[in-house]
Amino acid sequence: MTKKTTTLSLLAALVCGAAAILLTLGPIASGSAEGRQLVGAFCTNPNALPKAGACISLTFDEQTAQGYTGSPDRVLTIRPGTYWLTVNDNSAVHNFSLASPDGSAQDITGVTDAPGQVTIKVDLTPGTWSLYCRPHLAFGMFVAIEVGGVGQVG
Repeated sequence: MTKKTTTLSLLAALVCGAAAILLTLGPIASGSAEGRQLVGAFCTNPNALPKAGACISLTFDEQTAQGYTGSPDRVLTIRPGTYWLTVNDNSAVHNFSLASPDGSAQDITGVTDAPGQVTIKVDLTPGTWSLYCRPHLAFGMFVAIEVGGVGQVG
């Protein structure tokens, strides 16, 4: 066997091995051990003030909560654990911020930028969290995240 043949054989074996691993593992699931998927978005609701676009939503599995003026469906209930929170910020007048039960907050996106899709990893501990738009919080542009129960499943 020549050196070139040996190198090509080794390369082919590596490629086949990598393909076998990918086929075994499959695609990364949204409910993997590394975290579950939450999706935040701006929404439109005719009851939102000062206008219909002052609405924020959060979705987990098949549950969606919407936060706007007087919203009756503003609470999302989930178990504690690690989550990937993906927000789609296409607005230069809104932002996404996340507040924990102890009152500490972080901006996920800024108000004047419109970065598009942003994903952060967050460990949600028991208590009430809030995903909100900082400039429009007084208009009810927030969703409450009730975290409780016994740990993450699935």
